[in-house]
Amino acid sequence: MNNYDPQPENNKPKYKGKYRIDSTRLPAWSYASNAGYFVTICTDGKKCFFGEVVQGEMQRSPIGEIAQKLWYQIPNHFSNCQIDSFCVMPNHIHGILVINQIREDAIQTIQTQEDAMNPVSTNGDGQRGGVTGLFNPMLSKNSLSKIIRWYKGRCTFEINQIYQGFGWQERFHDNIIRNEFALVQIRQYIINNPINWERDREKPPHSPL
Repeated sequence: MNNYDPQPENNKPKYKGKYRIDSTRLPAWSYASNAGYFVTICTDGKKCFFGEVVQGEMQRSPIGEIAQKLWYQIPNHFSNCQIDSFCVMPNHIHGILVINQIREDAIQTIQTQEDAMNPVSTNGDGQRGGVTGLFNPMLSKNSLSKIIRWYKGRCTFEINQIYQGFGWQERFHDNIIRNEFALVQIRQYIINNPINWERDREKPPHSPL
């Protein structure tokens, strides 16, 4: 990353500055709220598991391909989440996630109508049967942290099938996207990340693995 890191400060957009970590997130903000979120997740120790940048273009390793594949699967697991611009870098990923609980509510309504038309058996105490029961993910308001936790966990599981020792940093960085101007700027920042890799502060001093 370079010196251009959009993030809010005092409830106003800020377009230069450093990333904040989880402990400094907005205390009054619900991270399940409808909004766009600019997310950065780094590998453990900022090791270059995901490939390398060659002449301004990212060349993904097999591990990097897994990281990309699973990001695009997020909407399949979280009906309230849509994806926007995204890129895999040698030791981190950048992506925009858009949470839309209204969309999830609409899907839940359809599911409820289908359930009414197709009653399911109970387990004897009046509760719904089946594998998920009342813990059906369709009934939850999925937050940004829950979505990222799934992504990181799934990546770790699949990557460790082919490479033992992969891991993520414990925390992730996020910025709330406040307006259309910020969205456009962040999209461009993500697109240009490989070109700017040589000036990226996440670039390690040594060559990739």
